[in-house]
Amino acid sequence: MSKITGMAMALWLLLGTVALAQAADDNNLRGELFRGADAALEAAQQVRADILAPDNFARASKLYAAAEEKLERKKSIDKINDDLAESIEYFKAAVKASRLAEVTFADVLRVRNAAIKSETSQFAPDLWQSAEKRFADAAGKLEDGNVNSARSRAETAQEEYLAAELVAIKNRYLGEVRQLLEQADRDKVDKYAPQTLAAAAATLQRAVDILDADRYNSDDARVLAQQARYEVRHAMQLADTLQPLARKKVSLEEFALQAEAPLQQIARALDMEVQFDSGIEAPTQRLVNRAKQLREESLELGVRREEVADLQGEVQALQQRLGIQSDRINAQDEMRRKLLQVDSAFSLDEAVVYQQGSNILIRMVGLNFDTGRAAILPEYFSLLRKVIDSLRLFPGASLIVEGHTDSLGSELNNINLSQKRADAVVEYLKANMPELSGSSIMSMGYGENRPVSNNETAEGRKTNRRIDLLIKPKS
Repeated sequence: MSKITGMAMALWLLLGTVALAQAADDNNLRGELFRGADAALEAAQQVRADILAPDNFARASKLYAAAEEKLERKKSIDKINDDLAESIEYFKAAVKASRLAEVTFADVLRVRNAAIKSETSQFAPDLWQSAEKRFADAAGKLEDGNVNSARSRAETAQEEYLAAELVAIKNRYLGEVRQLLEQADRDKVDKYAPQTLAAAAATLQRAVDILDADRYNSDDARVLAQQARYEVRHAMQLADTLQPLARKKVSLEEFALQAEAPLQQIARALDMEVQFDSGIEAPTQRLVNRAKQLREESLELGVRREEVADLQGEVQALQQRLGIQSDRINAQDEMRRKLLQVDSAFSLDEAVVYQQGSNILIRMVGLNFDTGRAAILPEYFSLLRKVIDSLRLFPGASLIVEGHTDSLGSELNNINLSQKRADAVVEYLKANMPELSGSSIMSMGYGENRPVSNNETAEGRKTNRRIDLLIKPKS
């Protein structure tokens, strides 16, 4: 390295060091100068002074920003201190005014908070901004000491928040359906599927009526909105299907044959033969019956009963031929016997029994609770007695009682409700099974997080509202 290059490098390092030192000094200076103003700003923010005392907060913020600008431009420390001192006074005034506003505007603030939770600023932005402006005017009047004018404006703001919130809730849950109906109107869907489209409009109106009566009944409104969405999309699909027929691009015979084709596909998938010489009702019923049969079979044990019997016969034959009497085979044989005994205790409407490795899961499909409630109704005591008889087949086993809900309602409420229901089952079992110890049984509420069926249908939601009992036999 040349001498000149070395000197340049040294000078560059020196300048960098000086710059770092200067930056540190600037930061230290700012910290000293702004300590009081920063504390006053934080205190004002904690009481929401920007909302409740907008005039004083705005004046304080303007002076605070002016002090920062003067510091950056290396203006006189005295001028900076003057701005900061004045900003502190306005921040303090804002805090005082905010505390008064919290009392004076208690009702409107509750309504405003509800509107925020309903995401009104997103789903009704214009109405939200109007209500916010009205409330800011009320807060400004209160700061000026004009209490009557402030209260009058706050009442108007409260009405605007309520109206905006209702529009937001409707837009949130019903907006997509309205857009689909508008599209269907543009596409003249009513020409081809008037009944289905009218049903969609009627379902949407029912959802509107529910929200008008109780804006927070979003669960029922959401279910109806989903139904209306399906109906309008169905109408649009029907229009697409019927247009070629109406325009005589497809003959009536071709249309009928196309309608039969999906049933033929389903039949082939099920290894069945269906014929349509007597219409579509009979083959449709055959396919329905086969589907029901498959569903019942899928709800039985992980292996079908006859397969379990075959396995037992094979084990016994093997034992006789080879003289195998191992504890493991005997234990497996005993487990199969108990599984069959538990499964045969319940009808398919009461419970479904599964084997999960070495554990047993009893899905209590027949145990239902009133909406929003966790109390076990007396009509289910006989079902729970069957559960107790089943548990006694596994002395020393540990038990986890799992509570589950559908997807309606908030996630937090569903977690709490599922936990309460699981707790209720645990308390019932403890009260009727003295042999259960506290360490051998526990409850878990999973809310909506572990669905086993489609939450978009009423039947699916009913299936998801369940209690599962996981039995872990003692090794």
